[in-house]
Amino acid sequence: MAHRWISSLFGIFLMTAAFSAQAQQLVVIASGAPAFKPGQVVKAGTAVEIPAGASVTLVTETGKMVVLKGPFSGPAQAGGQGGDKGGDGKLITSLSELLSGSGKESGSLGTMRAVAPPKPPTDAWVINTGKSGEFCLLAKGPAVLWRAKAAKGRTVTLKNLGDKSKSTAQWPAGNATMAWPSKVTLADGARYLLRMKGSRAARKIKLHLVPGHLPSDAHRAVWMAQNGCEKQAKRLLAGLR
Repeated sequence: MAHRWISSLFGIFLMTAAFSAQAQQLVVIASGAPAFKPGQVVKAGTAVEIPAGASVTLVTETGKMVVLKGPFSGPAQAGGQGGDKGGDGKLITSLSELLSGSGKESGSLGTMRAVAPPKPPTDAWVINTGKSGEFCLLAKGPAVLWRAKAAKGRTVTLKNLGDKSKSTAQWPAGNATMAWPSKVTLADGARYLLRMKGSRAARKIKLHLVPGHLPSDAHRAVWMAQNGCEKQAKRLLAGLR
């Protein structure tokens, strides 16, 4: 009797594990195959055909990247034999909405319709000083300013509008990037005013610091899009290939 009870319990465990594996999903973030589009959701185990010379990049429920290079014919897998444990599917839904534009137009997840990075710059983590806007930085990462025209040296003044910390520095000729002035406080949600000598327009910048606990770049991209940094999120996803 006990043996049959243990066998039944073991059978239920196997069925539950199999169902969990079948329920796992992946989302396409980049594709060179006509049959797959960014934002498309693929169930783990689905038969996939990828022609020679093409590749498809997918993200699993835990944020892991899976690259399938053609010629390929076989099931889409979320991981190794143990699958991709720990995901809850919310990441897949958010990435799908973000990339396909299927979210609400009033929300930030409905604004990104392709994974190709906007140009320029290509680095996801620089602050583009060419325009005002919201920018995201890693909470523990470096803060870097970027400019499109680097031929001439420029005098840059940056001010935190909250605590009034301020710095005036020389941006050397030939340098497209410059480190954030150490005298100016970096803070989540803080607003800044940036002026370049010789330019009539001042840039208004708002910073968001991406939490350090997010487990993958896919999770970070979703967080960034939800906080107004759609172009940066797009660049970050474009780099997952």
